[in-house]
Amino acid sequence: MIRDTLLIIDDSELDLAILNEIFKGMFRVECFSDARRGMTYLHQNKERICVVLLDICLGRRGAGFTVLHELQHNAGTASLPVVLITTDANEKDVRASVKEGAVDFLVKPVNPHTVQERVSSIIRAVWPPESTVLDCQEDEVSADVTVQMFPQELTVEEILVFARRWTKKLEAFCQFSPVLDMGKQRQLAEITTLLARSYVRCFPNGKLTDSDAVLIGQAAMFCDIGLLGLPERVALGGEDQEESDVRLYRRHTGLGSELLAYQGENMPLLRYASDIALWHHKNVDGSGYPVELEAASIPVSARLARTALRIQWHFHYYHGCADSVERVFHSLREEAGSVIDSEMYEAALESRDQLVILLRSW
Repeated sequence: MIRDTLLIIDDSELDLAILNEIFKGMFRVECFSDARRGMTYLHQNKERICVVLLDICLGRRGAGFTVLHELQHNAGTASLPVVLITTDANEKDVRASVKEGAVDFLVKPVNPHTVQERVSSIIRAVWPPESTVLDCQEDEVSADVTVQMFPQELTVEEILVFARRWTKKLEAFCQFSPVLDMGKQRQLAEITTLLARSYVRCFPNGKLTDSDAVLIGQAAMFCDIGLLGLPERVALGGEDQEESDVRLYRRHTGLGSELLAYQGENMPLLRYASDIALWHHKNVDGSGYPVELEAASIPVSARLARTALRIQWHFHYYHGCADSVERVFHSLREEAGSVIDSEMYEAALESRDQLVILLRSW
């Protein structure tokens, strides 16, 4: 029997969803938030399981070690490789995991590409050649496989249909997280769409079309999806927390970009979403983050989303003021040349009437 199953036992439904997304293209993934149900499945299907990803806590500190101990001291399951996962690694836990027989130790948030490579390496090292699903695939699993699954050319209508479907999938993926307010994210999508369409009108010689504007608006909805890969405490803390946590918080831009990364020219929604996720906290004067990236490289899609974020923030800040609209655009004018560029400010001015109607409808 070919080993084709990756078993994940983790009491966080969000982490289960993230890990499932990372591995579902490579394995048959079975997820359990309850350790007893997970162990029942394991004993019934141990001949099919490649590797077990096991949360170290499972509701209480160190509870995962109890499960690991049970696996290692059962002749029928002792050979299964177990990778422990946690949000708070320390030297004591690492030593305990090695002592109990874990083959690796992963710290959340995990990097999708890194964790795929590490888990694949473990499977190949533990099991004989031709015995796992990895050896039965004709080619190494990679992003390029996805490209080949789609036609080389898509019409604008087909792209927009695909975009709407992916938007629904991503919304479903995010809806149970307290970290992301999907109501605000949809507002951001509407603002970005208006700005992008205005940008197309103001700069007709640019590379964007009205269809691009719609896709960029939808892509902006998921600019903060990388927050799902952070510990909830850090994700909710934002920039107002200890320096070490702020550094971790700022990693969400790279995590989101990697999650959404796609190189195919016929999948612009994902390309825009990845760019926006990476750059949406970067200012045109070079401040913001990621700090290692040059501001001159910020794509138009991300500059539009950054401007939309500023409009949204200013509107909520001045909400209730009689002259709120004037305050919002005054603040934008003050930020032109530092946070946003002059082209984005011009696009905002061109769409002012539509933005006012939209903002006041919330």
